[in-house]
Amino acid sequence: MLKLKNNKLFKSIFSVTGVILLSKLLGFAKQMVAANVFGATIETDVIYLAEGFIGNIKYLLVQTVLTSFVAVYLNAQHKDEAHARGFAADLGKVLTVIAGSLALLVMLFAPQIAGIIAPSYVDEVRLQLAGYLRLFAPALMCFVWLSVSHGLLSANKRFIPGELEGLNQSVILIALVLLLGGRLGPQVLALAFVTYVLWNTVFMGLCSRRYWGKGEGNPFHNPHVRSLMKMAGPLLLGYSMVYVNETVGKILVSGLEAGTVTAMSYASVLSNLVATFVVSFCSILFPYITTHITKGEDRQAADMVSKSVLLLVMVFLPISVLTVICAEDIVTIVYGHGAFTRENVRIAAAALSGYAVMFAPLVLSELFSRFQYGYQNSKTPMINSTIGIGVNIALSLVLCPYYGVMGVAFASSMSTIICGVLNVITACRCNSFFRIKPLLKTVPWYVVGGCVCALAAFWSLKTFTINSVLIRFVVTVLCGGGAYLLTMSPLLYRILRKKKAAE
Repeated sequence: MLKLKNNKLFKSIFSVTGVILLSKLLGFAKQMVAANVFGATIETDVIYLAEGFIGNIKYLLVQTVLTSFVAVYLNAQHKDEAHARGFAADLGKVLTVIAGSLALLVMLFAPQIAGIIAPSYVDEVRLQLAGYLRLFAPALMCFVWLSVSHGLLSANKRFIPGELEGLNQSVILIALVLLLGGRLGPQVLALAFVTYVLWNTVFMGLCSRRYWGKGEGNPFHNPHVRSLMKMAGPLLLGYSMVYVNETVGKILVSGLEAGTVTAMSYASVLSNLVATFVVSFCSILFPYITTHITKGEDRQAADMVSKSVLLLVMVFLPISVLTVICAEDIVTIVYGHGAFTRENVRIAAAALSGYAVMFAPLVLSELFSRFQYGYQNSKTPMINSTIGIGVNIALSLVLCPYYGVMGVAFASSMSTIICGVLNVITACRCNSFFRIKPLLKTVPWYVVGGCVCALAAFWSLKTFTINSVLIRFVVTVLCGGGAYLLTMSPLLYRILRKKKAAE
């Protein structure tokens, strides 16, 4: 039985990996098509500002609901399948009221919001921005139903439909731009936003229809809904702090040389490519860990978390090291064309190298926060996240004047490291079977492996004189990655042997 579960887990991880890669490739294609057809104008800026504002609210709602929903739903499902299905329906009703009220507020105060997010725009442009905010605001009600559908699928170990959301968005935008871009102009971007929201809501609803119930009585009186709301409060506060932190970073970077904000955003896109894999893998593990917890199998939950963190850190550590070393080559390969100047490449590479430090620690932050969510403890991870964000803001203020955009990006990585360490420490309070000591014993392995990877990469760069940036990058990755794999193979063998013995 354990072997069968592990096979399903690995199958899910590999399947999701393929979908993420395809989705990210189409995401890059989407950006290239939109930029090629419309360029960068005040009208596209207005549309993206409105879409970004609604998108930020969507992120807060969806991530808060999705994270808390899985833990509460699995606990309800373990007790009574019918009540779990009814809980999903009742939650959808409650969230519709909340999202509808929020959408109404955005529509009523759209001119004021436009003035806050775009204070330098003239009145005519701010009115256009307010119009797009009103157009996009009702999408918030679709987002909450989409988030419950996503949560139902994740809780039932169906991960592919949720990862298809981004892919659907890219396909719809590319198709509409190519078909209607010449006739509608940049307004087709707004049409694409509305279309993909409606499409994904219906698509996710159809995929999750077998898990929905009807719900009975007043949904606000459902004890599972109340439990979720109690858990969601700290999560919402924690995710809100993330955006406070990002705003401070943007304010600091905007005071640097022209083009720094844009270059940093390009670096962030590349960094998010890796971060998406970390978050997705941890999201896949979350229902499996929570299932053990709801069944009272604390030892199995602790073992799964311990082995998962060792394997995931082993995978993402060399990616961190090689990204720091090859940051300029990576940015050159992806963006270093056309109007993207050599100075733009330098700035983006500096930001990317600062962000890349967080890849391996992000595993600790994400996996151990979800471990605690499995026990319906969202308060402690929120406190840990808030402490990390406070350090991030302080370090950004200190490092930005001396190291510019790299200092701000590195401060973000340090925040992730601190949050990850705190989550590991506080995880012990939730599960008495989880021990930090076995993890600490592997730290020398990772330190040596990371150093060997870096030395091999530097040796490759100095030994092989290769003019082609792409070939030089590939050779460097092969040398550094190969040396790392050889160094870490004894530890990998030990982990896999223990896993096989457990089966």
